[in-house]
Amino acid sequence: MIRLGNALPCVKAVNAPLICGEFDPRIETIESSRLLLLNTDKPGWVGTSSAAEVKYLAELARLAVGNNHQRLRTEPPIFVAAYCTTSPLKIDSRSCEVLEEALKHGFPVNFAPMPILGATAPVTPAGAAIVAAAEILGSITAASLVNPDVYYFSTSIAGEMDMKTTRICYSTPAAILTDAVLHQLFRYRYGLVHNVDPGYVEAKVPGLEAAFMKTYRQMAFGSTVSLPLPIGALDNAAVFSPTQAMIDLEINEAIYKFARGTEVNTETCAVDLINELVFCERRTYLESEHTLAHFRGVGWRPKLLDRTTCDHARPTGGEDEKLLAEADRAWRKLVAAQEPPAIEPAFAREIERIVAAARKELRGG
Repeated sequence: MIRLGNALPCVKAVNAPLICGEFDPRIETIESSRLLLLNTDKPGWVGTSSAAEVKYLAELARLAVGNNHQRLRTEPPIFVAAYCTTSPLKIDSRSCEVLEEALKHGFPVNFAPMPILGATAPVTPAGAAIVAAAEILGSITAASLVNPDVYYFSTSIAGEMDMKTTRICYSTPAAILTDAVLHQLFRYRYGLVHNVDPGYVEAKVPGLEAAFMKTYRQMAFGSTVSLPLPIGALDNAAVFSPTQAMIDLEINEAIYKFARGTEVNTETCAVDLINELVFCERRTYLESEHTLAHFRGVGWRPKLLDRTTCDHARPTGGEDEKLLAEADRAWRKLVAAQEPPAIEPAFAREIERIVAAARKELRGG
C-alpha cells in the first residue's frame, strides 16, 4: 500500500500502516515508520498512543526533513498525534502523556473531538458543535500554557447515533452540518484552522454504497468547508481498500474539476470562434483547434466508468462487478510497475540506528 501511494502522482503524502501484526506492539509505530521511510520518497505520518515512542519518532522526523525546523513546526512527516477528546470535555491519560512529550519537541498539536449526536453530545448540530468547541478551546488553552509557541489547530469528525442499530454514522446531514458549523465558527470567530475529515463513511466494502456516501460527504464539505479528497478509507476509516481508492480517484477528479469553477476570459469565451462557426454549417466545434487545445483540461475522462453505448435489447447485469474487477486490476498494475525508491546508504543506516535504539529501550533489551 505504501508503494501504491508512491505510484500515484496526485498523492502528496503516504501515511504508515495503522496495524502491522508481525511487529511487537510495543514498537509497532517505530517499525511502521521504518517501512515508510525505506519505501517512499514522500513520507506522511504515523500516529502513536505511547509517550515512550515520541522521542524516537522525533528523531526519524528530523531525519526525514534534513533537520528543516520550519517543516517540523508546520507539517512534520513521521510524527502526528491527533488528541481525540472524549465527549463531553475529557482527554484520556495516555493522550495527555503523548501530548506532554510532543510539546517538548514543538510539534504541531491537533485537538480532534468526535462528538456523537444523540450519544456523547446533544442530538442537534448546534448543541453538538457547542460541546466540541468547548473541548477544543479548553484543550488549546491548557496546552498553550505549557508551550505557547506551538502551532495549535483542530479537526472534528462528528457522527450521528443510529438509534435502531447503534451504529455511528458519519455520512448524514446532521453530522456533516456539525463539522461545517465548527469549521466556520473557528475560521470566522476565532481565526483558527479547523479541519474536517471526509474519509469517514460507514460503508464497509467497495461499491455503490461507498461511492454514494463518499460523493455526498465530499460535495457537502466542498460547499461549506474544503476539499481534502481522501481515497480508500472504508468502515469509518477502520480499513483501507486499494480497490475503493481507484474508484475514489475517479470521483475526486470530477469533484475537484467542479469545485475549481469556470474561468472566464477571452480564450474560454471563444466569441470569435462562435461568430466564425455560427450554425456549424461548414464545420463543427469538434474540428476546431480550440477544442483540441482545451478538451483535456476541461473534460472528465474516467478510466473505470463505462461510457459505451448500451444495447437495451440485451439483458443487463454484472456491471458493478465488472467495475470492481477493473479497479482491482488497476491498483495491482500500479504496484507491480512501481520501482523501490533509491535510498542513500547513510540515510538507511541512520534509520536502523534509531530503530535499534528504540527496540532496545521499548522491548526491554
